[in-house]
Amino acid sequence: MNQNNLIPFPGEFTKLVKLTFDAYKKNFGAFLSLSIIQAVPNLIISLLIFFTIRNEITVLFINIENAEEDATLIWTLISNFLSKNSSFIIIALLPLFLVSGISSLICSGGILLGAAQFCSNEKVSATICLNYVFSRIHKLIAANLLMILLLIIPIILILFIFGIPIFLFLAIRLWFVNSSIMLENKNVLDSINYSWELTQQRWWITFGTVFGIFCLSYFSQQIIFSIINSIFSVTSVNSILLISLTSLFFIPLTTISTAIYFIGLRESKQN
Repeated sequence: MNQNNLIPFPGEFTKLVKLTFDAYKKNFGAFLSLSIIQAVPNLIISLLIFFTIRNEITVLFINIENAEEDATLIWTLISNFLSKNSSFIIIALLPLFLVSGISSLICSGGILLGAAQFCSNEKVSATICLNYVFSRIHKLIAANLLMILLLIIPIILILFIFGIPIFLFLAIRLWFVNSSIMLENKNVLDSINYSWELTQQRWWITFGTVFGIFCLSYFSQQIIFSIINSIFSVTSVNSILLISLTSLFFIPLTTISTAIYFIGLRESKQN
């Protein structure tokens, strides 16, 4: 890969943001077409939930909040909800979530490679990115299933305050698994080890960078959503469509910045 001299090293957050938006602006069509792959299944799931079990989910979260960290009560509430809606979840939602998960991996993998193409001073090609992703989709699926197994207990413990630091620590250490597969062509276990090594002694700066990018993307999306919402009369269904439309344009940002940061982090480790 021919390295762009403008690639930011860890800590150069402003430079990272600028290069991220530059990459997106210059290859808007390619990144947007990759983003659609993730946005469409998410929209279908959102609409399906809205027209079926939205009220039950709202009541569940209210009851969990009122449970005040009573583990037994929280587990009972979740079990009752799953039992009551088991048929619908298994028959309708579970297949859609599987499709959405795979679509998300295809989308993120393609955008990671597209960002690397930009960093190599190449024009981003959605077709090339997708062809490359499909040749490695089995690695991406296996790696992400393994990460879910590694993170399942910390994810459950998020319901309690002490689980949050554990989850954040592991999530950042594993943040570059997909990048390692797509940009380094590593296998599943090697990609996990490589991500772990890259973030060693760089956890805090990586956490700050990821947090900053997420905040920038989230608040920018909320501002645009609020502006559109204030101009037009938005109903509940239209709100879902509007959120999906705005998220479509913001999906690439975090992944582009992840790829650029990964390249800079890798180079800083080698120097």
